Amino acid sequence: EMDVNMEGFAELSNFAYLTRSTCRTLKDVNDVEFFERRILAMQTIGIATDDMRQVFNVIAAVLNLGNIKFDAPPNNSEGSMVMQECSSSIELVAKLIGVVRKDLELALCNVSRQTMKEKIRSPVNVRMASDNRDALAKSLYGIIFNFIVETSNVSIGYRPEVKLFVGVLDIFGFECFKMNSFEQLCINFTNERLQQFFNSFVFKLEEQLYDREGIPWDALDFPDNQDSVDILQARGTGIFAILDEECMVPQGSDQGFCNKLGKQHRGHRRFDEIKTKPTWFIIKHFAGPVGYCTDGFLDKNKDQLSNDLIECMGGSSNDFVAGLFRKDIKYAEVLDKDKAKTEDKRVGGKKKKYTVSSEFKDQLSSLMDIVDLTEPHFIRCIKPNPQNEADRYDRKAVTEQLRYGGVLQVVQVSRAGYPVRINHHECWDDYKVIASPAVVAGLKHLDDGKLRAQKLLEHLTTDLNIPKPPHGLSWAVGKTLVFFKLPAFERIKFARLELLIKSTTLIQACWRRKVRRDMYKAIRLFTRHVQALIRTKQSRMDLQERKTEKAATKVQALGRRFNARKHYLRTLQKVVRIQAWRRGIAGRSCAKERKLYVCAMKIQRTFRRVQEQTVFSTLLRSIRVAQERWRMHYAKQQMKQLKQEAKEVGALMAKNQKAQEQAAELRKRNEEMEAVHLQLSSEKKSLLARIKQLEDQLQEMQQQMDMAKQEAVDAAQLAADAAQAQANSEALEGMKKSLEERDNEVSALRAEMEKLKEGNEQQREELKGAEARYQQLLKSTAMQSMANLGGSGQINAAAPQRQSVAPTRVGAKLASNRNVFIQIVGSVGVGKTSLLEGLIKEHDPTQLQKFYEQRPNLMTHHQIQMGERLLKLLDCSGNSRAQHLVKEWFARSIWVCVVYDMSSPKSLDQALELSKEVSAAGAKLVLFGNKYNIEHGQTAQVDVMAAKDAAVRNEGIAVESSTLVEAVRMALSATEEAEGIDPQGQVGLDGLSPDGNKRSSISAAIDSVKSWFGAADRQGARSANQGVLRPSLKGTKAMKASCREGDVNADLRPVQELQDSESAVTCIAFGQERLHRAYILLATASKDGTVIIYRCYRTEMEIAYLADQDFPQDDDAQAGGAPPADHSNIAVHSRLVGHARAITSIFFNLLEDQLVTTSIDKSVRFWNIDSGEMLKVFTDSSPVPVAAFLPFNPQVFVAANSNAVLRLVNVQNGMVLQKLKVETEVRALKFDDTGLFLLAGTKSGSIHVLEASDSSTLKFKFKVQLARGGVTCICFVNAAYGQPPCLLVNTSDSSATIIDCTYGPPAGVLTNLAVRHRVRVAHSLLPLKCCYSPSGQGYLISGSEDKEVYIYSLAKGTNYKMQYLKHHQVPVVAVATNLQDTLLASADSLGRIVLWRRMDFSHIPD
Repeated sequence: EMDVNMEGFAELSNFAYLTRSTCRTLKDVNDVEFFERRILAMQTIGIATDDMRQVFNVIAAVLNLGNIKFDAPPNNSEGSMVMQECSSSIELVAKLIGVVRKDLELALCNVSRQTMKEKIRSPVNVRMASDNRDALAKSLYGIIFNFIVETSNVSIGYRPEVKLFVGVLDIFGFECFKMNSFEQLCINFTNERLQQFFNSFVFKLEEQLYDREGIPWDALDFPDNQDSVDILQARGTGIFAILDEECMVPQGSDQGFCNKLGKQHRGHRRFDEIKTKPTWFIIKHFAGPVGYCTDGFLDKNKDQLSNDLIECMGGSSNDFVAGLFRKDIKYAEVLDKDKAKTEDKRVGGKKKKYTVSSEFKDQLSSLMDIVDLTEPHFIRCIKPNPQNEADRYDRKAVTEQLRYGGVLQVVQVSRAGYPVRINHHECWDDYKVIASPAVVAGLKHLDDGKLRAQKLLEHLTTDLNIPKPPHGLSWAVGKTLVFFKLPAFERIKFARLELLIKSTTLIQACWRRKVRRDMYKAIRLFTRHVQALIRTKQSRMDLQERKTEKAATKVQALGRRFNARKHYLRTLQKVVRIQAWRRGIAGRSCAKERKLYVCAMKIQRTFRRVQEQTVFSTLLRSIRVAQERWRMHYAKQQMKQLKQEAKEVGALMAKNQKAQEQAAELRKRNEEMEAVHLQLSSEKKSLLARIKQLEDQLQEMQQQMDMAKQEAVDAAQLAADAAQAQANSEALEGMKKSLEERDNEVSALRAEMEKLKEGNEQQREELKGAEARYQQLLKSTAMQSMANLGGSGQINAAAPQRQSVAPTRVGAKLASNRNVFIQIVGSVGVGKTSLLEGLIKEHDPTQLQKFYEQRPNLMTHHQIQMGERLLKLLDCSGNSRAQHLVKEWFARSIWVCVVYDMSSPKSLDQALELSKEVSAAGAKLVLFGNKYNIEHGQTAQVDVMAAKDAAVRNEGIAVESSTLVEAVRMALSATEEAEGIDPQGQVGLDGLSPDGNKRSSISAAIDSVKSWFGAADRQGARSANQGVLRPSLKGTKAMKASCREGDVNADLRPVQELQDSESAVTCIAFGQERLHRAYILLATASKDGTVIIYRCYRTEMEIAYLADQDFPQDDDAQAGGAPPADHSNIAVHSRLVGHARAITSIFFNLLEDQLVTTSIDKSVRFWNIDSGEMLKVFTDSSPVPVAAFLPFNPQVFVAANSNAVLRLVNVQNGMVLQKLKVETEVRALKFDDTGLFLLAGTKSGSIHVLEASDSSTLKFKFKVQLARGGVTCICFVNAAYGQPPCLLVNTSDSSATIIDCTYGPPAGVLTNLAVRHRVRVAHSLLPLKCCYSPSGQGYLISGSEDKEVYIYSLAKGTNYKMQYLKHHQVPVVAVATNLQDTLLASADSLGRIVLWRRMDFSHIPD
């Protein structure tokens, strides 16, 4: 036993929620008894006594909530307040659920909106306040219901880890009334789903039975209600989806919902409208059409409690109520915001909106998932009559139940097959009587029942002329059963019935004779027995007469007793009347006192209301005063801040003084350098004098040697005389010795003179270098002084201009292809980002927020306003793996600022290496030494003069400072000076190359990649008719002999076939071609959702093309040393398993260490290429056809879904940065070579051009209508061979289009797309892909639906000649070429991938 506190409960008529129905009582139902049963049941399932009391309190609060009414305040017609007569109800509700009445009233009558800085609370009207009240009541009742269900599950020992269970599902039952609303729609939707499951189950049983018996059969006419289910639950277009959308739309209405349904589903065979009833619509269910009235649909579907009410309930002092609200997932995200934010980030940053229909669909889907995993057994309960009476059968009602229950459809399924089934023994026993005796005698000895039944039915088919159906057999004999079609069974049954009637007539005749004879014998026996009974009756009548006389005497005695009792009762009634009159007087007196008590309560209530109003008015005035004081305080703070800024002018003056001191110091350094220059000049003069003196000595010695030779000749003539020779022999010997000594002296002098000449030349070169450094130092010093003083004067000493510099080195007018003013590079930790942050803070603080958001990116574009000029800066990461991307931008930048740390010699070495590549790319160099660490106590450890020498050698500027503004001002000054120089040499006007053709801003980067593979040196030697692909495999004599003369593609052969499954390959891509010398990667994606990455090893010729290129992640040693000798050794690198449905696109990230896939399973997934591990998953609301990374921000990718929406998503946190709505679904995405323009191909055949205005924003530029069919692939081709950049586009109208891209004006801006030519490709259904081969003058390669690979030449004068490759047996879906242009991969719809290579026959003699 327990005491139940019934506070808050009252008579049924006192509650508004309970008086909306006319049914107040139920027959044979005792409310008190049922209440006691409920108490006992709650105790049985283990609900604690305190929890039971809390449950009753919440139920009482729900009932009293319905009594709360609202009215508009006198001074605000759009506001609301609780009516005075409902004060007791709201007070009682607040007490029962443990909240403050004022907080509850504020939450009901107001709504809060959160802005970026504060939270604003505004009043709501009376209708919205009533909706808040009803929503709160519904939520309270719902959490109590969930609590009881959860407790019940715990009490019955529910164990989620147990997989085997028995469940009983009591279905709703189909409902069709005169007025059908939202509830009937949900119930009938459930019946549709269950009927669909029931039909498929019965069909499966029929199929299993026929297969088990080995009976041939045709597919049954299976009744399918899938379209009825889809029109209700389809995503985006279903009735429930449109209802949820209308609930989210501001000012949504039931009429608007009905209009949207008519517009969406008009013409659907399951949908109809009633013209006379604009708010009605009809759904044709499997049981028949049902009309629904949309009045109140939106109110019934909304199940969203305001955040104010949720916070009010969550802050309840009642732990039971607060705990239930915090446990509910719908309210936890409001009550526990930190946890909700974490959960939102984990699931993709989307906040789910809960409605009644969405919860109902989720619960139904969960139920159907469970039912699908079970082995069902169906029990159909038929109600014979609506009156619940025995022995009464209502045929119409039973027929409707069979129709609504789907039983008639099951009968239809059974009748379509073999409806009659009996076993072999019964077939023989039942139908042998109608066969001829001879046949029966011949078959009865057979032991095989199946064979005996088969022979018997063959005989009966001929004997009875059984009709044969148009399709199939009229009967069939299975392993255990005999199956009959209905016509055959009726023919055999009627034949047997006719024989039975004849036999029965004969049997009945004999039986009737026997019956009549037995009846005569019985009548004779019965007559004798009746006579004995009559005599017995006469004796009994005599006995009865005597008993009657005795009973009359007793009746008289009872009559007298009755009269006496009647007199007594009359007297008793009079006494009771007297007592009632007295009690009435006493009751009226009590009623009068009660009336006085009620009036006193009303007076007290009015007095308390006046008191509350007075307090409220006083509080309102106080709040206004506080607001005025706060605003005054805030204004004073602003004034103080303005005064402080005025004081900072003095600091600026001090900074100017410091700059002047630095200028004086620089002038002193200049004087020292001039002194060094004078010293070097004097040394030069002394060396020249010494050289002249040595030359004079050499000339004198030459003359003396000539004189000595002459004397030797004269001595030789004198020696002819024998007599004189002997006399002068001694003199001759002496002359010879002196001559030899003179020769040695001359040789020594010549050697010394050569050494002096070499030293002189070396000193001259050093002098020239010193003069150049001196001039560059003067230039840097002057520019740095002007920058420190804030001036913008021109610099007179400009660096000498090279003849080999690219066109972008000469002035701003010729830098149209260089769309970045300053590119900031350097090693990790040198302070590049901090320098840029200081520059932005000083000159354009409005860009700080954007700078902080994009700070983690590898490369970030910034536009900074400095004075009247808008500068484009590119901040590049020092990550070594991204250096190849950074270096590509050297050719697109006017200035490259290479930053090094003056306290780190290693950073200077890396900066000097980068300086060489900057100069080679044609950009202007600023070698910037960061003095931040020096100014904060560290010592300078780098050779500044070496840095200045390197800047001079590369014709750049060397700057040492702790702020970037000095370098920027120097670059601006040099640029303004260069704008006045008339371009000379090989540079043309308007950024044209020497041959007069425009080149895009990334063409130099593409050329550098080609030269990296060795293609640049050979490109000029190759003709336009060489054919697609470069030779990469040596051919044999037999191959050469089989080649047709004049066919450039005859030596293009399939060398390898790959196939992992029979599922169609949807897309392929090559990757990691710059990371490994031995192999490249080929990624393939299939329709079944699997991705396989193959390792394709390079051939000897491919490795020879690479020359001595470096590979940052060359792991040949780990991969097994040298590459395999056999090029066909294709290894599986990794398998990526995770997608459930077809993959629509794949691509590698910028660093090529991850693979990104999109799929129609509504997800975008990131994979680790080496391990195959799934790194990240991003889900969408609909299938994702394609995605792409932003070239300047690898942390952001753009993805398109089938709802025609483009989303920019941050890879790190999954946050959606931007959403763009397109007219139709986007099927292909591609950035141009500038990386600033995104080309989006749509399902309707148009191409949208979007501009990447910054690293996280896209905006529409223009649109071009291309074709009638959808765009399936876009490939961008750089400008080459005198032709502008172009697009290669596949469209599903059996064509591929070459589209020219027009850039400018202004320079570097894509302004137009023009169709150059269309070529034929068999393409109408499949999403075919195309690719580009740069061989010759370029080729377009495309898959096709006629099993061939199409190849079109893009060279001038070839008239787009078409060739094709035959090898596949089914449509070719995707094609791709590697970056080295030596390998072509083609994939078809059976999952087969073919690798093509061009054979080289140069080693085979003719």
